[in-house]
Amino acid sequence: MQDMTKLGLLPELIQGLSKMNITVPTKIQQEVIPAILEGTDVIGRSETGSGKTFAYLLPLFQKIDLTLKKTQVIILTPTHELAAQVQKQGELLARVSGLPIKSTLIIGGASMARQIEKLKEKPQIVVGSAGRILDLIQKRKISAHTVQAIVLDEGDRLLDEQNIQTVQAVIKTTLKQRQLILLSATIEEEIQKKALEMMKENAVTISLEESFLPKNISHYYILAEKREKFIVLRKVLAAQKPKKAIIFLNNPENIAVTVDKLCHHGWKADGIHGRDDKRERQNTMEGFRQGRTSVLVASDIGARGLDIEDVTHIINLDLPEEAEKYLHRAGRTGRKGMAGTVISIVTPYERKWIHKYEKKYSIAIVQREMAFGKLEESNGTKKQLYTKGKNKKIFKKEKCSFQKQKNGKKQQFLKK
Repeated sequence: MQDMTKLGLLPELIQGLSKMNITVPTKIQQEVIPAILEGTDVIGRSETGSGKTFAYLLPLFQKIDLTLKKTQVIILTPTHELAAQVQKQGELLARVSGLPIKSTLIIGGASMARQIEKLKEKPQIVVGSAGRILDLIQKRKISAHTVQAIVLDEGDRLLDEQNIQTVQAVIKTTLKQRQLILLSATIEEEIQKKALEMMKENAVTISLEESFLPKNISHYYILAEKREKFIVLRKVLAAQKPKKAIIFLNNPENIAVTVDKLCHHGWKADGIHGRDDKRERQNTMEGFRQGRTSVLVASDIGARGLDIEDVTHIINLDLPEEAEKYLHRAGRTGRKGMAGTVISIVTPYERKWIHKYEKKYSIAIVQREMAFGKLEESNGTKKQLYTKGKNKKIFKKEKCSFQKQKNGKKQQFLKK
């Protein structure tokens, strides 16, 4: 394992990283940093929590022309929360390295007038949502012709049907020689093809971590009828006593109701809604980060790229049909090598998705049940383990027993 000094980074960046106790690069950083420094377009896939943000921030910091007070890097994200997180990482890196690099957050739902004022400070990096950034480029508040690199963080979401046209419009405003970088935990073949069509011919694809999910995450599911799911949720929280837990729902309309129920039963809970304004969402996330709340209820908008320390549990009150969403939800725990637990509360009908996740990501999602205030091995699991590989023998024994019983009755009949 090489150290950070072998990657060709500036001494200021190396010293800054050492202040954060980062001396050894992750696998994705080892592969991506040299490629970005060389100016190559990059597609990078690596498991959640593997250090992808610094994999692109470090080399892009190094490539910024400090004498040019113009936008040189645009970082696009699919959610406001991820954009705010990347912005914080950029500010932290600038502070610890001492490099005079400014970045600003540009997202929808916030005051455009205030954002325009921020842009007057001439930030070299703009982080945010494609729609608002495109709007400000068209208003000539962001100088697109000076952009040297565009990052698509969680790029598979940015290139889906809902977002791709806006993202392509942002890219087209920049010069053709600009560098394009896409990173995500999941990149399907179709998304990779779309990305390569926008990139230069020498683009490289880096795909790491066959397991997709860290091995330090335990996966369980509990069977429950739909009307009993919240009761099971309360029992799980009481039994597991999570330091921080994120509860995922499919329907955002149910978030407020779930939060109210949890608060009524004594849990410090809050919810993150797509319709909340920027300040409300920031307050919610900050409260969760600082421990003022221990339970965060969210839809999949909260699953993408968020790096929150000490999230011990992910609880799926609803299962997503798309396996990729399960991956991104699960990736919110088990960060930086810490142990994590994912518990899905599912109906018998939803169990088919469990099997789908197991097959796709080569993971074991073990059935459990609540008993005496603990998460115990279920009777169904015990039965499966007992009978596995012995079904033929058991069947033969049952058949033999049945045949004896039948023959016995036949003899009795003949005697009569």
